Amino acid sequence: MKRLLPLLIVAFLISCNNQSTEKAAVEESQQEPVLSMVEVEQDDQLEVLADQEAPGAVTIKVPDENTAQEKEAETKTAFLFNSGTTAYQNDDFENGVAFFEEIIAKEPDNKKAYYNLGIGYFKLGKYHEALQSFNNAIAIMPRDSMSIQYRGRVYYMMGNFRQCLLDYETVVKMSPNDPIAYYNRGTAKGQLKDYGGALKDFDRAIELDDQYAEAYFNRGLANFFLGKRHDACFDWRKAHSMGHYESEKAIRNHCEGI
Repeated sequence: MKRLLPLLIVAFLISCNNQSTEKAAVEESQQEPVLSMVEVEQDDQLEVLADQEAPGAVTIKVPDENTAQEKEAETKTAFLFNSGTTAYQNDDFENGVAFFEEIIAKEPDNKKAYYNLGIGYFKLGKYHEALQSFNNAIAIMPRDSMSIQYRGRVYYMMGNFRQCLLDYETVVKMSPNDPIAYYNRGTAKGQLKDYGGALKDFDRAIELDDQYAEAYFNRGLANFFLGKRHDACFDWRKAHSMGHYESEKAIRNHCEGI
């Protein structure tokens, strides 16, 4: 009887735009190993301080009524914001978090600061604090897809796959042509053992991006659990040909003679 694959463990990335491949660490379980859906990591995307004006937008100039103190506060916020993002870029998340906490102490309705604070907590593995930060950001801007996407990742890392799925359902509705949105929803469904639903999401992710190696790999897992070994091996070989080298273990263990 063929043994199943070892449990695959990965961390998340932060944005919902550009995707990148992250190596998965393989942990040999002391109990019976299991096959697990793997969530892709994505490139970090921080909120910037100033909003971008829409092309062609007409800006109405009004007299500047800010007092000297208000201007000084704005300058201080800009300094803290830039210091926080710079700290994150240098992987100094402890200090970055402190900068964004200082902003929020003065500006409790600053959605961008809450979002970036959540990123820092997530990177530090402080998932409860990250969850609260993204909840605060979403309370201020309920249609903020980046905060919803990232909150889904927090739920995923906390093992709350049902809440994770709810957030990813929302992201798919907001971004119906984003392959990463379907991929992430598929991983949540896979963790809930809805392999048929996961398969459909990976199909859609591949339809939107036919070079999506992680989607081929996880579609292989869904096919495997649905008893479709030939389809699973096709997907794993496709993923491996694209540089997804973790697929090699799946091929070696389950695709001999296929």
